[in-house]
Amino acid sequence: MSSKFGLIDDADDVVEHSEGKIDLSGFAPVQKRSPIDLAEVDAAAAPHGFVSREAAPVITEPATHGRRRRAVPSEPTRHLAVRMVQSQYDRFVGYADRYKLTYHDAITKLLDAAGE
Repeated sequence: MSSKFGLIDDADDVVEHSEGKIDLSGFAPVQKRSPIDLAEVDAAAAPHGFVSREAAPVITEPATHGRRRRAVPSEPTRHLAVRMVQSQYDRFVGYADRYKLTYHDAITKLLDAAGE
C-alpha cells in the first residue's frame, strides 16, 4: 500500500503475512445490534409530529364519487376581457358574490334583467 493518499501513516504499521494478506487481528469483530423496537421509536416520534412508515395507511371515503367532468357547452365560447374603473369592478364582484354567481352567470343574469 502507498501512503500517497494518507491511508498509511507509517510503513512500519503494516504487517503482511508471507502469502501477501494483511493481518486484521487488531480489529475487533462487529457486534450485532439488537433489533429496533418500532413501537418505542413510534412513541418517541409521535409527540414531534412524525408518522410511522410502517403504519397502515388511513383509508378515508372520498367526498365525491369520481371526478366531475366539465360540462360541454351547447354553443362555441368566446373570451371577454373587460377593463373598468375600480368602483364598477367592486359593484360587479359584490353583485356576483351576493347572489353566489360566477362572473359568467352574473353577466347572463344582468343581460336577462335588462331584457337583452
